[in-house]
Amino acid sequence: MPHLKDILIQFAIIIIPVFLYEMLWLSRYHSTSPKQNRLLVGLLSFFNIIICLMYPIEVGKHFGISFSILLLFSAFLYGGRLIGFIVLLSKGVFIYVLYGIHAFKLFPIELIACILPFLIAPMWVGYSKRKKFVLSLIMPTIHHLAIIGLIYFRTIFTDFNYIRNYETILSLIIVLTIITFTMLFHVYIREFLFENAVIRVQMQKSEKLNIVSELAASVAHEVRNPLTVVRGFIQLLENEESRTNREYFKLVLTELDRAENIITDYLNIAKHQIEESKLISLTDQLHEVTTIMSSFASLQGVFLQVNVDENLYIIGDRTKIKQAIMNILKNGVEAIQETKGYIKIDACLEEINEKKYVKIIVKDNGVGMSKEQLERLGEPFYSLKEKGTGLGLMVTFSIIEAHKGKIEYLSDNGKGTEVHVLLPAVELEEGNNNDSV
Repeated sequence: MPHLKDILIQFAIIIIPVFLYEMLWLSRYHSTSPKQNRLLVGLLSFFNIIICLMYPIEVGKHFGISFSILLLFSAFLYGGRLIGFIVLLSKGVFIYVLYGIHAFKLFPIELIACILPFLIAPMWVGYSKRKKFVLSLIMPTIHHLAIIGLIYFRTIFTDFNYIRNYETILSLIIVLTIITFTMLFHVYIREFLFENAVIRVQMQKSEKLNIVSELAASVAHEVRNPLTVVRGFIQLLENEESRTNREYFKLVLTELDRAENIITDYLNIAKHQIEESKLISLTDQLHEVTTIMSSFASLQGVFLQVNVDENLYIIGDRTKIKQAIMNILKNGVEAIQETKGYIKIDACLEEINEKKYVKIIVKDNGVGMSKEQLERLGEPFYSLKEKGTGLGLMVTFSIIEAHKGKIEYLSDNGKGTEVHVLLPAVELEEGNNNDSV
């Protein structure tokens, strides 16, 4: 029977890199939701594979077995195909250096077992938890079946006495079963820690938003009242003054309007929750917004291309959704500094993790943004415009999140920007898309 101490050592070797990854990467400060650090995943996987191979579990007299295959799976799933392939080759080199050419008899089995992780690696992030847990049981099972097949072949066709000891067979079954459930636990811990990291980032954003909201609620109304009075008297004086001073009055009114817009943004942050939930035809909403924005875009020499599917519906606040889309389009127009620019708006229905979403893509050929600028988007008072307040995009983010949606910016300097917005879709039965929109 295998020693419990050896099994526990192998188990610890598999779990330790998960917590090291959390300590070295996930627990660091992230301004946006953290992404997988593929290189770190690969390094930790390879380092712990070496330790696994140095302390194998002895199963009978003929061979030892380790949990290292699980780290290979992890390298493919969380590091990507390239990292997984590099770790696989590195493991092969290390086996050759440590045990010689005769140790390669089990390496083809590992190649077979890694086919499934290799195939599903690009889609792994988008899988639901349940699907990940099921696959985490299937992957080691394929590996174990290949090992059992090799033992059966060796016993029947080459060496009848290769493994005839029932105690050895029982030990092998116990170890393989433990390996299977260790993989499940490994994936569970990884997903749990990653979710915690995402929640931490959301809490940090929420705290910032609450501070701004409290400030907005306490100041905005008090400032707006005197501004309204000043604006009224300026308009009265404008009618009585000669033409020489009217330009000054016009400038004062423009700046008052700008102050009013800033206060409105503050109030929108203070009321970041949905005020009304109604059925919205996003198809009609997008056409309406693009019609409104087309004149503003034309003045800037920007052409709008609209490609929106029919019958796109969501539940939410019509006014706030309109404001969010207009903010995104306005930013896109202002990012185009040359004439003959374009903004392309696409919207369609998309299924993600068995849930239907309306996906809106707004693409421009503007100046683009650097990685550092992308990470700070949505922060209070952060703006890339000379006269920007840094509140408009923050309001947009809060509106989309309040509608249980997601917004993502993709950009490179000089290559334009893409904005991806996902909003939970509502499917209507035929004949039910009436005037309740």
